[in-house]
Amino acid sequence: MKDIVSIELDNHRSDIAVTMYSMQDFYERYRVESVQPHRLGFNAIIYVTKGRGEHYIDYKLYKLKPGAILFVSRYQVHHFVYTPELDGYIVPYKADILYFGKEDPLRDKIDAALGSVNYMSETDSELKFYFQQLWGECQHREHLFNAEVIRLLIRGIILKTIVASHHHLIKNKEVVIKRQCFDQLSQLIESRYCQTRTVADYAAIMGKSVKQLNRVAKENTGKSVKELIDDRLILECKRLLAFSHHSICDISAILGFDEATNMTKFFKRHTNITPKQFRELAS
Repeated sequence: MKDIVSIELDNHRSDIAVTMYSMQDFYERYRVESVQPHRLGFNAIIYVTKGRGEHYIDYKLYKLKPGAILFVSRYQVHHFVYTPELDGYIVPYKADILYFGKEDPLRDKIDAALGSVNYMSETDSELKFYFQQLWGECQHREHLFNAEVIRLLIRGIILKTIVASHHHLIKNKEVVIKRQCFDQLSQLIESRYCQTRTVADYAAIMGKSVKQLNRVAKENTGKSVKELIDDRLILECKRLLAFSHHSICDISAILGFDEATNMTKFFKRHTNITPKQFRELAS
């Protein structure tokens, strides 16, 4: 069984870490790689202008149609379902190009939105104009401020879509504060889920009580902190079982279990099947 392939940005520019493809051109160049599950070392925007199709991000299926837009974040596992009649734009980019320095007042809003939203099925019709302008800038590099115009167009697309949508949902001040706490918790879980699954450890790092942290988690997701940690661990376990060559024993060590039997019990408790059975189903 093959390991999960990691893809880095295929960028030939020195001035800005971004590139752009039409969907048809992308398929012609990378059809074999794109239909295999792979993990990105960068972010990507996929915008559909024509046809209907499907796309997977971390086991979740998204239906594509004209006007739909996908946001794939760094380290997510995704793959295309090749559909010849599908057309649109694919924009791989490094996230740092979105920001005007560390003190950018919109940085937290952009990060929160990109970390929460992968898909919008309906977008404003004028969004197509932004992508057409971006396509023109990416094809013609002769003018002095070309890289900055590209940066502003990508930032504008993101602000007009998921950032605006995400902000609308959390515009109430109290909700914003709780959301920021939840975003911090989410980032902490992402960085430490292999090291600890003890809620008290996360609460101590964030300077909160376990009760406070659970309230934030429940209000944002309907789940407890322990459930969120377990969900993240199960997701990575499934990724490694389905897409890597590692043995179950090795996966248990990677994920921080003392014994493979402990991981098996944990996995079966959450999925009702064993890791071995899941791997056989996913192969």
